[in-house]
Amino acid sequence: MASGIIQLTLLLTGVAFALLPFFQFFRGTPHQLAAIKELEQSVPEGLLEEDADWFQAWKESGYDQQVFMPYFKQLDNKTGTGYRECFSSAAAMVAAFYKKVRTDDEYNEIRAKYGDTTSVEAQLAALRSLGLQAEFRKDGDADLVELEIENGRPVLVGWLHAGNMLLGEPPMCNGLGCGHWSVISGFAGKNSNDPEWIMQDPRGYPEMEKGGHSNPHLGRNVRVRQAAFYQRWQSEGPGTGWVILVNE
Repeated sequence: MASGIIQLTLLLTGVAFALLPFFQFFRGTPHQLAAIKELEQSVPEGLLEEDADWFQAWKESGYDQQVFMPYFKQLDNKTGTGYRECFSSAAAMVAAFYKKVRTDDEYNEIRAKYGDTTSVEAQLAALRSLGLQAEFRKDGDADLVELEIENGRPVLVGWLHAGNMLLGEPPMCNGLGCGHWSVISGFAGKNSNDPEWIMQDPRGYPEMEKGGHSNPHLGRNVRVRQAAFYQRWQSEGPGTGWVILVNE
């Protein structure tokens, strides 16, 4: 292999097909998954090892994985206090992902029965009332979040969104409360030099370096550098990120 990269082909009725066009249209449908499984069983064993040339080439630019889910904006909440309801709108996205609610307003009515929008206990109770398993942890790190994403589960994350790090300020709380909640729904460039999180932020576009948010309409599928987010999320050191893990 002069290039060091193996080009696999499918042989069907005597005609060779390149794989790339097939995977460009991959949507994870049952018949596509079944076809990939059949292909996997037909591939020589050596090609499925981690040190295979094609896999090493794949890893050089990292790889992406994303859980596709609904998105809600906190500022249009019917309560009129959406400016302080990031936690509820973020939790509502996860509840809607599991098809337990249709809107964040619907979720907010449920959450209000258990306490204030800023209360972790109220959010956990609301999610559990919908038949979901919900666990609050203060030991979050990249490995934990990536594992959840790889298992098809988005993750609620709490982090410090104030403080302009470009001016030497540390991540901090702001006047409306301590911290902000959003949802990590994927990652990009894993194993690369500059990996990113794919985030659903109910407040809009998060400015990781200077703090706060800018455009309130650009919070969906935002890519944020993991290195910058680390400082705001694991602000007390490695393995100190706030997360809520949700599962059925």
